[in-house]
Amino acid sequence: MLVCRSCVHLSAVLLLTCCWSEPTSSSQAIRESEEDLEPVDYSGYQVIRVHPGTRQESLSLIRYYSETTDAGVTLWTEPGKLDHSLDFLVSKKALRAFQLLLRRRRLSFEVLIDDLQRLIDEQREESNEYKRREEERIARNRRSISQSTVSNCSETNERDFYDSTVANRYANYTEINNWLKLVARAYPNISEIFEIGRSYYGQPLTGIKITIGRNSTKPAVWIDAGIHAREWIAPATANYIINALITGRHDDLVIRGLLEEFEWYIMPSINPDGYDYSHTTDRLWRKTRSRVQSHRRTCFGVDANRNFDFHWQSECEFNPRCRGRLACGDVFSGSRPLSEPETIALTNFILANRNRIKMYLSLHSYSQLFLLPWGYTTEHSSDYDDLKNMSEKAATALTRLYDTNYSIGTPGEILYQATGGSFDWAKGVAGIKYSITMELRDTGSYGFLLPAQQIEPTGKETWAAVKEMVKELKKDTCWMTRTNC
Repeated sequence: MLVCRSCVHLSAVLLLTCCWSEPTSSSQAIRESEEDLEPVDYSGYQVIRVHPGTRQESLSLIRYYSETTDAGVTLWTEPGKLDHSLDFLVSKKALRAFQLLLRRRRLSFEVLIDDLQRLIDEQREESNEYKRREEERIARNRRSISQSTVSNCSETNERDFYDSTVANRYANYTEINNWLKLVARAYPNISEIFEIGRSYYGQPLTGIKITIGRNSTKPAVWIDAGIHAREWIAPATANYIINALITGRHDDLVIRGLLEEFEWYIMPSINPDGYDYSHTTDRLWRKTRSRVQSHRRTCFGVDANRNFDFHWQSECEFNPRCRGRLACGDVFSGSRPLSEPETIALTNFILANRNRIKMYLSLHSYSQLFLLPWGYTTEHSSDYDDLKNMSEKAATALTRLYDTNYSIGTPGEILYQATGGSFDWAKGVAGIKYSITMELRDTGSYGFLLPAQQIEPTGKETWAAVKEMVKELKKDTCWMTRTNC
């Protein structure tokens, strides 16, 4: 039997997966000193979907439950169209009063999740079970690695490289970072780690660049995920895309072409402190983990996707009780624009590479949407039709796989006006024409607690959409090369 040299190398790298890790970071010491180390218990909490009859009823509910952090009722996700449904997370204590209010207002509602903690536990058990099965399978494969042939080694071991680490489960930040480093070690000719800065806790803000060739003048595609900590499907999907680029280059001419023509910059998590906290302490944590003093209270974190320096807090101009100003609320936009080291690092990197980045894509969940600028106003950008055409083509490619349907439009049309967002900033300040946010699966049945078994189909359909987006991007020669304008 012939032994493939790259298989031997990759097998050695795979062995590192179980035993190599970063030294203890400063973030761990800080986390250990935090007051609320006990995991938050969501037993008895429910997610309730309300169906207001009118736009005014929607606004009334949003304002009532947005202007306090003590009612035990919070918006579960950004509200949909104001004449459509609203999803609320309701604590066990507030459940009776909330349902009484809805009945008094004669608003119909349904329970989407009847016990949030039970669903959290099921998700954790599912992910751990998958990890255990994969570790056993990879161990069996390692024992037979010496018998791998030239014909099957590349395909089998590259798949194992992904499956043994982050595939089909919600890996934590250390696991993701270690995997990225292993990828860069295994494929130094096409990938390299980049670091844009450090988080509030001092963790490296790490991504991976993937390309074929060393032409530093290539146009670039930027993809980030995880700016909201609890949206676990977003980092998992970014991981899927990374793996698709790495492994697809062998026998997929389209993917090989994408790597030859573009540099791909992908950051699976740009909010590692919050993401870690959602794994260890509060599964529904959304913000960063910076500390903020407010009226003799210590509050934690800023909604990083409302912290960018473009129309920051403009919706709060005439509203002192605006959601963005409530320091302990889920959508606190910070004491100032770019108050967070994570948003500073991201903006600095994007600005330094703004002339080459031709598409900015931010992955979020949930709701199955393509969101186009602007978020701060109901007005469209001047080139809205181009972005809408790209998104329509992407949505068609996505739907073709599993019949998953996405809506397209601006936040003001589909959701709710929100200011200080990354994609608005990328377009309005960095000048990146194609700046888009994707809200991934699902539409509310599981919400932020999407089962791990849906990671792979979500990754596949999102990757199909991204490939179609870049295909459309290449057609815009005016934007790409400043010709034919």
